[in-house]
Amino acid sequence: EGACGTCEKEQCLVGYAQQSLLNCLKNNVTYVENGMDRLPVNDLKIYREEDLAAGIANILKTCRSCGENHYENCIINVLRSCYEVALFGEEREYEGSAFSYLTKLQSEEKTHSGLVLEYYSAK
Repeated sequence: EGACGTCEKEQCLVGYAQQSLLNCLKNNVTYVENGMDRLPVNDLKIYREEDLAAGIANILKTCRSCGENHYENCIINVLRSCYEVALFGEEREYEGSAFSYLTKLQSEEKTHSGLVLEYYSAK
């Protein structure tokens, strides 16, 4: 809100992520109903790349790496996807493993992938 004036959470990647997390905490659930379908992918605001990369890394560290039990509307998946759209311009496929995600990210050498890996490796 400091940068934009007011936050239109349903149309803002960061606002949507914050609202989704707050709703999960308030309702004591770990998923966002239709969370991925409602992702505001048309948000074209410019965010600080370092903050987004650090955010993705920290989100990956909280992931349970559920593998085959991965659930698309899991709050962790929704949060990471919001940050991915803001940083990479698109959602990335996630197969339930932070290690697999990082390996694939590194092999694709997308812009900013090195920054995510750097933050993930930091203590």
